[in-house]
Amino acid sequence: MTNWFALLEQQPGLFITISLSAAGLLLLLVLVLWINLLSFKKKFKQLMKGATGENLEELLKQHVVLVQAHQELAEENRVTMKMIEENQRKSVQYVGVKRFNAFEDVGSRLSYSIALLDDHLNGVVLTGLHGRYESTTYAKAIDHGHSEQHLSVEEMDALQMAREQQLKRNKG
Repeated sequence: MTNWFALLEQQPGLFITISLSAAGLLLLLVLVLWINLLSFKKKFKQLMKGATGENLEELLKQHVVLVQAHQELAEENRVTMKMIEENQRKSVQYVGVKRFNAFEDVGSRLSYSIALLDDHLNGVVLTGLHGRYESTTYAKAIDHGHSEQHLSVEEMDALQMAREQQLKRNKG
């Protein structure tokens, strides 16, 4: 430490020159930083104005509100879609039709059996028997692919056609 004081006493001009040089460098550094800060402020203001001159912060707030509204709407739509899908499972999706001649004296296969089933294989088999002088229609309930009433061969064929449609859809 005494060496520094001795040097300072011997050459005070050198100390002043070094001090002024350091102060000049620091002043130059401050000026460069000040210019960069002004440039940054200008760019920041432009950024905050956005492309149309609106305040970007306000635009971001509005965007957040819109995103939240869309998320709520998406959740409502998800719930609605789930209800629609469940209702769709309960609607007629599989149809099997078997046409046949119920009586020997009546041709053209005017009698029929139609199986109408939902996704759970619940539904009905409708059978229409067409005769020369009269026609009769029967309906038999189907619960999970089975009927409590006896099914004719044609009714079973129509039911099997509808079941095969379900199997194809589930495989595909």
